[in-house]
Amino acid sequence: MNESPVLLRTLLVLSIVYGSMMALSGIMMAVALPSLDAIYRANQSILPTEAFTMWERAAAVPRLLYAGMGLLALCSVMGCVLMWKLRRTGFHLYAIAQLLMLVLPLLFMGKGYMGIGDLMFTALFLFIYYRQLKKLGAFDDDEQPVESEE
Repeated sequence: MNESPVLLRTLLVLSIVYGSMMALSGIMMAVALPSLDAIYRANQSILPTEAFTMWERAAAVPRLLYAGMGLLALCSVMGCVLMWKLRRTGFHLYAIAQLLMLVLPLLFMGKGYMGIGDLMFTALFLFIYYRQLKKLGAFDDDEQPVESEE
């Protein structure tokens, strides 16, 4: 383990910050969506058209999707914390959560909601995390073969 994990730690910090913000916003939107929708609709006459159009798009998203994305983002953050400790289960948890975060909008909203940027960043981060964790020995077998004494 003579490889410096600076790149890994930097990307993990970015992923933890971003994932925490996604988890918080997803769960908050799932909880507060009906109240926020009532507030916006009551004040529709004083809002600029652009703001109301943006809100209509956000309100059209099912609450279950917001909740699911928030919980998956939380799983992603937990995976990052485990990767920080060089646990391969952290990589697997992160990878599953990120892939489900790509699929979930497709299930709820249709195929027009797949962002190529989301796909590219997910693939890039998974590739870099895998390479870094492999270099640092996170994917090495924990059990050493026992040599027979003959």
